[in-house]
Amino acid sequence: MLKACMIFSAACLFVIGCYVMFKPDLSDLGFIPVLATNPETASEFRSLFAGSFIAYAYLLLRFTFSYKTISVAISIAYIMGFIAFGRIVSFFYEGFNSFGLIVFFGEIFLMLILIFAHRKRKNEIPYF
Repeated sequence: MLKACMIFSAACLFVIGCYVMFKPDLSDLGFIPVLATNPETASEFRSLFAGSFIAYAYLLLRFTFSYKTISVAISIAYIMGFIAFGRIVSFFYEGFNSFGLIVFFGEIFLMLILIFAHRKRKNEIPYF
């Protein structure tokens, strides 16, 4: 029963995230009480809200079906990766802007740093 509830929650998060990420016009989202009337707000909402929801759905499913633990760094890297993917989708719908590009490169940079830090820590030999 617990596993079914987690799968249902992940499916809801995934559907809402994909709905927001790939909906061309974010000025009316129906059941989500947010108005994104200008391109900057729509871009942020598409990348941060939708990207986070899809990342949380993925991590929840991974937690549900995997017995192997996942580090905090990799969890944050997944979240940043899905947010960066949402930013790419927002570039397609809302166009490029300087703030979006700077934030996108920051998200990619943070994701890579977290992956490298995780690999470095994983390869270190504990001496105690």
